[in-house]
Formats: sequence, C-alpha cells, structure tokens
Amino acid sequence: MSDREHSPKLPVSPLWLGVLMGLIIVTMILPGGYDGWLYYFQAWREQTTAPAWVHLLLAPITLLPEYPAPWRWTVVVLITAIMVRLAVLLVGGRWLWAISSVPFLWTIWLGQIEFIALMGVMLGWLVVHYHLHPLWMGVALIALITKVQVGWGIAVLFIFWLLIERRWWDLLYTVATALIILLITLLIYPNWIPLWLDSLRQLSPSGRYFDSSIFPIGLLAWGIALMPIRASKLQRLRLVACATLLGSPYFANYHCMTVVAITPRPAYWFVSWLTVIPMLIADNQRLAWIIPLTILFGEAMVAWSQRHTIIDRVRARMLY
Repeated sequence: MSDREHSPKLPVSPLWLGVLMGLIIVTMILPGGYDGWLYYFQAWREQTTAPAWVHLLLAPITLLPEYPAPWRWTVVVLITAIMVRLAVLLVGGRWLWAISSVPFLWTIWLGQIEFIALMGVMLGWLVVHYHLHPLWMGVALIALITKVQVGWGIAVLFIFWLLIERRWWDLLYTVATALIILLITLLIYPNWIPLWLDSLRQLSPSGRYFDSSIFPIGLLAWGIALMPIRASKLQRLRLVACATLLGSPYFANYHCMTVVAITPRPAYWFVSWLTVIPMLIADNQRLAWIIPLTILFGEAMVAWSQRHTIIDRVRARMLY
C-alpha cells in the first residue's frame, strides 16, 4: 500500500470514547504523573529540565488546580492519547496497538510529554507528504528537538526532504518560524537556555537504572536506516526514528512511544510487552532497546522485500 493511500480520517468510535473516559477515571483515582508534576506541570522556573517552549505550550494547564488535584495530569494524558490517535490516522494501522503498548502506558503514568515530539513528527509529515505550508516545519523542528534523543534524526530527515523536493525559500519559512518561536521564549523567559543546560547537566540521566541506551553499538543502526534501497518515505521515517533512539547515549522505555505510534502493528505491541518481564523478575528497566531494534529490522525487511518485488516486475516487463 502506498503512502498516498493513508488519507487522514477522523472516526469517533464508542471504543475510542470509552478509552478517553477510562483515562480520565484512572487519573482521578490512581497516583501518577510524577515526572509531569516534577518537571512540566508547573510554571517555568530556573530548575526546569524542559526547554522554555514546553512551559509556554503548557501554560494554560497551570490555571487548573495544583497537586494533589489531578487535572493537569489528566489534560496531558488526554492530549497524549489524542496525538497518538491522530498519528495512527496519518500513517495507517490500528490505534489500539499503540494506545495499549508499554511505551504509551509508561508515558501517561509518568506524566511525560512525548506528545510534543509526536506532534513534531505529524506536522513534519504533513509538510513533506501532504504539502502543508513549510512554516509548519519550523514548528515541527522545535517540537522534535524537545526530546533530542527521539527527534533529532527525524528533524534532519525532514529538512533533507524539504531541500530536495521544495523550493529553497520554503526552507526560509521553516527557519524563520523556528527562530520566531525561540525569540518569543527568550522574551518571556530570559536566560532560559543556560539555565536549562545547567539543569540537564545536573540531572544526568545517562547510565541510570531506566536508561535503555546501547550506545555506541546502537550507532550501527544508522547503517540500516540509511540503506540505499528504494523505500517509501514512511518506511524511511520509521527506520530513521529507530536509529535515532538506538544511536542515542540515553533513552528510556517511554521514549519509544513516538516510533510505536507511527508503526502500530501487533508484533511490535507484543515486543513492547516483553520489556515488562525483566522489570517484574529483576527490576531491570534497561531492555527497551529491543523495541526500536525489532521495528528497525522489521521495517528494513519489508523495504528489502519490496525492492525485490520491484526488480522482479521490471525483469518481467523486459521479458515480455
């Protein structure tokens, strides 16, 4: 099936409404959102570990009651679920595989903001595939670098596609939009960049018990992601998303939510749940790398098999 056949639709099923209602109830009766309350759900402060545009985007939820009222967490959980649903609508597949995957459930339990990187993927995809105005690519790039370990490779891929397929001044729209967003954050939150970098240095999550990185061995994934074979844009996007995670010095299970959302298949859902076994047996949270690695090999095999199908068709035409 070609990428063009994945036209976005907006069905609202009883099951989907039930999932949203269930998420609301869960956030009301169960504890959770620890990372969100610690890093993201408050007004910007000097010790934040998030770029300033995250606090700018989430500023409206600070009007809701503070902890222990759950509503800020509830809103972020619902936004995350809706973003995953929209991503699946864009790329095709069954949203239930993504919504019930371990990375998604871990994301909402922690109150993480993976939806921002996923939003960047969707906006970038709309620009390169559905010809949305390139100024939205600037928004996409800002969203993608919110979680560098998730989005930097995807951001570079989008820029590459923009350069080879669009007019050169389209890139100016992209750069201008990104700079305007950055300028706005600096006007509202002066000196946030050095403060943010210092907070990241002090946090230093690399090597901790939840770090699933296999760096530098994971850099080998780029050899597969950049294979010179005829692959669709969507396949290449998935391969690069996997290589970005695997080649990162740090990523956790929940960081896999974006790649799972754009590759919603039952086999990958099953693999995501395999990561729970070492957690239960030995409190080992460092095996999430099997998720992007499985998707990387799975999508590469699909692209490779399609390559041979194309070659066989060409040979058949030459014979007849």
